[in-house]
Amino acid sequence: LAKPYSLFILQIWMTLRHPNILQFLGANTMDDRPFVVMPLLPYNARDFLRVRPGFDPLYVLRDISLGLEYLHVRKICHGDLKAINVLVEEHGRALLCDFGLSRIKADITSRTRTTSDNAVSGSRNWMAPELLSGSLPRAPSDIYAFGMTLYEAYTDEIPLSTIPYNDFIELVFKFDVRPQRPEENECPRLSDGIWDLAEQCWDKDPKARPSA
Repeated sequence: LAKPYSLFILQIWMTLRHPNILQFLGANTMDDRPFVVMPLLPYNARDFLRVRPGFDPLYVLRDISLGLEYLHVRKICHGDLKAINVLVEEHGRALLCDFGLSRIKADITSRTRTTSDNAVSGSRNWMAPELLSGSLPRAPSDIYAFGMTLYEAYTDEIPLSTIPYNDFIELVFKFDVRPQRPEENECPRLSDGIWDLAEQCWDKDPKARPSA
């Protein structure tokens, strides 16, 4: 964790206080291996919605949106939003986690791979087209990831998982391929309004996406 960017991320994270942001408790090393200390929660959002099929995903998404709003007002980008990076308490409150950890992990492994390689290979299914072309994460790219997380929450499927690995960047960036709406009987809770929101979030133009 000695790299300047990693320390910068952790210094920011330790200042964050919000009901929908997982609190950073500390960081250290053990046997030269870095670790971050955070509260232990029972589920990530994907697992929570699987074990609680009667729980409306909209409540989880509302909490994610509130957490993103808190970050974006402070000019902070999460940078790796997806269902497994959202933790959920037993009663259903969702908290954003892994704030900046994707970049920290890239720092740790940078001797063998570049940061951009790590980012693209790790969470590309949630990545906005501008990130696939090399731009830095911004609030609109978080909103794109929110739209993909919305799809994930309602369908229990990884977004764009059927696209071949070698074709992914071209199809998403150049040809604007996005998830298809499932049949109503497959996702009865996925209303027209919620689907419209998802489509707005993954608009190719970052300026056309809504804010948190």
